Amino acid sequence: MGSLSSERRSERTAVRDSGANAARARFAIVCLLLACIACATSPARRRLAYSPEAFRDALLERAPEIGEPLARPPFAIDAAIVERARRVIEAVPLGPPRVQALVDFLSAPEPGGLGLVYDWSVSASAERTLELRRGNCFAMASVMVGLGRGLGWPIYYAEARPPEPETLQFEDVRALSDHMVVLIVAKTVKQIVDFTGLLKDGYDVVPISDLRAYAHLVNNVSGQRVMNAERASSEADWEAAREGFELATRIDPSLGRAWNNLGIVYRRLGRIEDAREAYHRALSLDAGFGSAEHNLSLMETRSGGAPSLIQTESPQPSP
Repeated sequence: MGSLSSERRSERTAVRDSGANAARARFAIVCLLLACIACATSPARRRLAYSPEAFRDALLERAPEIGEPLARPPFAIDAAIVERARRVIEAVPLGPPRVQALVDFLSAPEPGGLGLVYDWSVSASAERTLELRRGNCFAMASVMVGLGRGLGWPIYYAEARPPEPETLQFEDVRALSDHMVVLIVAKTVKQIVDFTGLLKDGYDVVPISDLRAYAHLVNNVSGQRVMNAERASSEADWEAAREGFELATRIDPSLGRAWNNLGIVYRRLGRIEDAREAYHRALSLDAGFGSAEHNLSLMETRSGGAPSLIQTESPQPSP
């Protein structure tokens, strides 16, 4: 699930490496040479990966109300599972074959693998994903990152951004759809692992920090509280979503989609001025963020405000 949105379902199953296609994954995964995708940021330029202890300290500094028991990184995984994966990958040559072996390990049935199934509706940490045996792209990425880190790989969460932002209509507002992939950058391997088969040429793949990844998880889970197709959302659901989106913005104040979602919730709760500020914050952080622009324009029109404000303050999409 993305920003107040669900991920698109896909039945496409493929593995691509240096232009060659091979349907080898049990759920939809694409493995691409890094050179095939425009990568905006090098992992070496800023801190992306945290040890569990450093992650806990950084998270509690930004959001102390979480409490130490909940301040576990989304990629935390049992050491025994890492050792199972190690035995599998060490049976194949170094380089891309080991990446493929780890990808296959995720979906291969027990006892040879983890038996995970792709499920667009489940956004969860690695530990929770292993309990449920299913998960969406964020969930699968968390398991892959946890295993890779345990194996000593330089592996990162990454956002995959399409050339044109993909949005989802929710009631009368719009939200940005997310897509999370995994980035591996080593001497013998430079690859992207995608768990849906949606990644195409032209996507901008941007490595992100573990903290930003956690903010994505909080944002996604909060969105699920108010996007339930089986029942109407209660006031308690909206308040819980508000708390979650506020937390996501404290963990990563630069996560524009969380600010957009916070604006949606504030407007739903009648906090118009707070909603206006949240939408403007989203626009200032994410150039061409059509979701926040649409939502703010709609709110201003209905509340008697001036939609022209967003025309001057909203950043324009890059040519």
